[in-house]
Amino acid sequence: MIQVKVRNIGIDSLTGAPILMLADVNNEDDIYPIWIGVSEAEGIILKQSGVETPRPLTYDLMKNIIEELGARVKQVAIVDKKDNAYIAEVILEKDGEEIVIDSRPSDAINLALRFEAPIFLDENVVKKVNLQEIKEELKRQEEEAKKEEEIQTVEELDKEVGDIDIKREPEVDEELEQFRKMLENIKPEDFALKPEEKKNGEEK
Repeated sequence: MIQVKVRNIGIDSLTGAPILMLADVNNEDDIYPIWIGVSEAEGIILKQSGVETPRPLTYDLMKNIIEELGARVKQVAIVDKKDNAYIAEVILEKDGEEIVIDSRPSDAINLALRFEAPIFLDENVVKKVNLQEIKEELKRQEEEAKKEEEIQTVEELDKEVGDIDIKREPEVDEELEQFRKMLENIKPEDFALKPEEKKNGEEK
């Protein structure tokens, strides 16, 4: 069993359900998420934010009843999981004796917050999520995405250069072909001087 505290409440992006984030008191990067109901989440948020209501709400009423009976919440614990539901216990103390009451985790934690009682859980029951590992994984994914973008950019540039070369090649080939045709049509006599040119050349 480890001691945890309420870190915050998130929202499941797929279902929209509230997620209670419990952090290990000795390592706040270790988070234990538990899906809870909307009303239970509201009870936790109201207590954490220090909001006081004109009349006692459900969990405040439960606290008043327990105190009127001469008991207090000593601690709560999440101890098991059955049929995909977590099982918690509220440990009451009265006249030096402990009374264990079966409870849902969200109800137990709501009471623990109102009595400022410690919260425990079995780390073999609730799956742990490490925030530092998540941050490192997200960073790694971002770096890989950047590399892929750079590779795609290089490939696109190569393609553009290739397209330019392909477009220019026919122009060069056409010029060479015209030059070849000109050479083929030239005859030796084209380089011989005409009689008038010879005469002019002799007179100079």
